[in-house]
Amino acid sequence: MTLLCQLNEVQGLEILNKNGEWMNINPSPNSFVVMLGESFSVWLNGRLSSAYHRVMMKGNGARYSIGLFAWPRGGYLVKVPKELVDDKNPMLFKPFDLEEFLKFYSPQIVQGATKSSLKAYCSV
Repeated sequence: MTLLCQLNEVQGLEILNKNGEWMNINPSPNSFVVMLGESFSVWLNGRLSSAYHRVMMKGNGARYSIGLFAWPRGGYLVKVPKELVDDKNPMLFKPFDLEEFLKFYSPQIVQGATKSSLKAYCSV
Protein backbone atom coordinates (compact mmCIF):
# COMPACT_ATOMS: atom_id res chain seq x y z
CA MET A 1 0.00 0.00 0.00
CA THR A 2 1.27 3.48 -0.81
CA LEU A 3 0.21 6.47 1.26
CA LEU A 4 1.05 9.90 -0.10
CA CYS A 5 0.71 13.04 1.98
CA GLN A 6 1.25 16.11 -0.15
CA LEU A 7 2.87 18.60 2.25
CA ASN A 8 4.08 21.06 -0.34
CA GLU A 9 2.69 21.79 -3.75
CA VAL A 10 5.36 19.96 -5.74
CA GLN A 11 3.47 17.79 -8.21
CA GLY A 12 4.72 14.77 -10.10
CA LEU A 13 2.58 11.74 -9.27
CA GLU A 14 1.20 10.04 -12.38
CA ILE A 15 -1.03 6.98 -12.71
CA LEU A 16 -1.40 4.80 -15.80
CA ASN A 17 -5.08 4.67 -16.78
CA LYS A 18 -6.91 1.78 -18.48
CA ASN A 19 -6.22 3.32 -21.91
CA GLY A 20 -2.46 3.17 -21.31
CA GLU A 21 -2.11 6.94 -20.83
CA TRP A 22 -0.30 8.61 -17.93
CA MET A 23 -2.54 10.95 -15.89
CA ASN A 24 -1.31 13.67 -13.54
CA ILE A 25 -2.68 13.32 -10.03
CA ASN A 26 -3.11 16.60 -8.17
CA PRO A 27 -4.31 15.82 -4.64
CA SER A 28 -6.02 18.46 -2.53
CA PRO A 29 -3.76 20.18 -0.01
CA ASN A 30 -3.47 18.37 3.34
CA SER A 31 -5.01 15.19 1.95
CA PHE A 32 -3.76 11.63 1.54
CA VAL A 33 -3.63 9.53 -1.61
CA VAL A 34 -3.95 5.78 -0.93
CA MET A 35 -2.84 3.28 -3.57
CA LEU A 36 -3.13 -0.46 -3.06
CA GLY A 37 -0.26 -2.76 -3.86
CA GLU A 38 -0.76 -5.90 -5.91
CA SER A 39 -0.85 -8.22 -2.90
CA PHE A 40 -3.68 -6.15 -1.39
CA SER A 41 -5.57 -6.39 -4.68
CA VAL A 42 -5.16 -10.17 -4.68
CA TRP A 43 -6.12 -10.41 -0.99
CA LEU A 44 -9.33 -8.51 -1.85
CA ASN A 45 -10.02 -11.00 -4.67
CA GLY A 46 -9.64 -8.33 -7.34
CA ARG A 47 -12.39 -6.09 -5.96
CA LEU A 48 -9.96 -3.17 -5.96
CA SER A 49 -7.03 -2.79 -8.34
CA SER A 50 -3.49 -1.67 -7.75
CA ALA A 51 -2.35 1.45 -9.59
CA TYR A 52 0.74 1.41 -11.78
CA HIS A 53 2.31 4.75 -10.90
CA ARG A 54 5.42 6.85 -11.26
CA VAL A 55 6.80 10.25 -10.28
CA MET A 56 7.87 12.65 -13.01
CA MET A 57 9.67 15.70 -11.68
CA LYS A 58 9.35 19.05 -13.42
CA GLY A 59 11.08 22.23 -12.33
CA ASN A 60 13.48 22.65 -9.43
CA GLY A 61 11.18 22.11 -6.43
CA ALA A 62 12.22 19.60 -3.78
CA ARG A 63 10.12 16.47 -3.41
CA TYR A 64 10.76 13.95 -0.66
CA SER A 65 9.60 10.34 -0.54
CA ILE A 66 9.98 7.74 2.17
CA GLY A 67 9.40 4.06 1.42
CA LEU A 68 8.30 1.70 4.17
CA PHE A 69 7.81 -1.92 3.20
CA ALA A 70 6.33 -4.66 5.33
CA TRP A 71 5.30 -8.21 4.50
CA PRO A 72 4.72 -11.49 6.31
CA ARG A 73 7.66 -13.78 6.95
CA GLY A 74 8.35 -16.65 4.57
CA GLY A 75 5.99 -19.59 4.84
CA TYR A 76 2.92 -17.45 5.56
CA LEU A 77 0.29 -17.83 2.84
CA VAL A 78 -1.57 -14.73 1.71
CA LYS A 79 -5.05 -15.84 0.68
CA VAL A 80 -8.43 -14.41 -0.21
CA PRO A 81 -10.73 -14.46 2.85
CA LYS A 82 -13.61 -16.91 2.41
CA GLU A 83 -16.06 -14.05 3.03
CA LEU A 84 -15.00 -12.50 -0.29
CA VAL A 85 -15.72 -15.64 -2.33
CA ASP A 86 -19.22 -16.67 -3.43
CA ASP A 87 -21.14 -17.66 -6.58
CA LYS A 88 -21.02 -14.11 -7.97
CA ASN A 89 -17.38 -13.60 -6.96
CA PRO A 90 -15.42 -16.83 -7.49
CA MET A 91 -11.87 -17.07 -6.16
CA LEU A 92 -9.55 -15.39 -8.66
CA PHE A 93 -6.20 -16.09 -6.97
CA LYS A 94 -4.50 -19.06 -5.35
CA PRO A 95 -2.91 -18.61 -1.91
CA PHE A 96 0.72 -17.53 -2.23
CA ASP A 97 3.85 -17.09 -0.14
CA LEU A 98 4.93 -13.46 -0.57
CA GLU A 99 8.61 -14.28 -0.03
CA GLU A 100 8.50 -16.86 -2.85
CA PHE A 101 6.64 -14.40 -5.04
CA LEU A 102 9.34 -11.75 -4.48
CA LYS A 103 11.97 -14.23 -5.72
CA PHE A 104 9.84 -14.69 -8.86
CA TYR A 105 9.11 -10.97 -9.25
CA SER A 106 12.53 -9.39 -8.61
CA PRO A 107 14.08 -10.31 -12.00
CA GLN A 108 10.94 -9.04 -13.75
CA ILE A 109 11.20 -5.66 -12.00
CA VAL A 110 14.74 -5.22 -13.28
CA GLN A 111 13.68 -6.15 -16.82
CA GLY A 112 10.46 -4.11 -16.73
CA ALA A 113 8.76 -7.26 -17.99
CA THR A 114 5.36 -6.94 -16.38
CA LYS A 115 2.99 -4.60 -14.59
CA SER A 116 1.01 -7.34 -12.86
CA SER A 117 3.37 -10.13 -11.87
CA LEU A 118 1.33 -11.19 -8.87
CA LYS A 119 -1.68 -11.88 -11.07
CA ALA A 120 0.55 -13.89 -13.42
CA TYR A 121 2.03 -15.73 -10.43
CA CYS A 122 -1.12 -16.79 -8.59
CA SER A 123 -4.22 -16.38 -10.80
CA VAL A 124 -6.62 -19.33 -10.71
